[in-house]
Amino acid sequence: MIDDKVSVILTVLNEEKSMAALMDLLLAQTRQPDEIVIIDGGSTDNTWQILTDYAARDSRVRVFVEKGVNIARGRNIAIGQAKYPIIAVTDGGCRPDRNWLRCLVLPLLDDETFGAVAGAFEVDWRNHFEFLSGLLCMPEDSGDPKTRMFYGRSSAFRKNVWEAAGGYPEWLYTGEDTLFALRVLQLGHHVAYAKDSIVAWRPRPTLRKLTKMFFLYGRGNGRIDRGNIKGTIYWLRYHALWFVTLITGLVFPWAWLLTLATLIFLYF
Repeated sequence: MIDDKVSVILTVLNEEKSMAALMDLLLAQTRQPDEIVIIDGGSTDNTWQILTDYAARDSRVRVFVEKGVNIARGRNIAIGQAKYPIIAVTDGGCRPDRNWLRCLVLPLLDDETFGAVAGAFEVDWRNHFEFLSGLLCMPEDSGDPKTRMFYGRSSAFRKNVWEAAGGYPEWLYTGEDTLFALRVLQLGHHVAYAKDSIVAWRPRPTLRKLTKMFFLYGRGNGRIDRGNIKGTIYWLRYHALWFVTLITGLVFPWAWLLTLATLIFLYF
């Protein structure tokens, strides 16, 4: 049945170091994707050659170049090109578990009341800094399908839900998946949580890159006016605490105990 078929979509840019590994993992899924649609945002490295090699070997792999697109625009183009009614999303640089796709789409196949599914995440860390920065980026599950969020690294939804929500907001450079998920929820769709659908991803490896990431995330969330100023200040003081103790720990290592305690409070 075509209603059971799944299109995996992703956007990439200069991912030659991880692209082949990601494609191998997608093509080795226990539940095979019916197609993989990839938008290359204009890579200047060897990414495009790697993708075209895979497309030449497997007709399910379809690749397009759209120079200069942001993530939201790239995803919308990919979904527009997709042939099938269920869309699964991941990103370049991610490592999906072999059961990722099977577990991710199962709630949509089993229960028509679900409009989308949130996958689970795992931090692929190489040192203590990456481990701690990864914890800061781990999304929380609300436990309520009426308020549960889903994000671009690991999510699935019905194509008609994407259409009803107006797609990903292309005017946002970051936070596009947050606003898209909020629109889906506002339409009354329930979101399932697939705890066994796991994607591993490597967090930012340096303080500079982590700071830039949070700046961009904060600007994105600010532009969509998520939450209120009181709640923002409440959480900001705790994030300021872990950041200050992390820096202090470079001189006084005992301060990292306070960093760890703050992170445990925030995320466990």
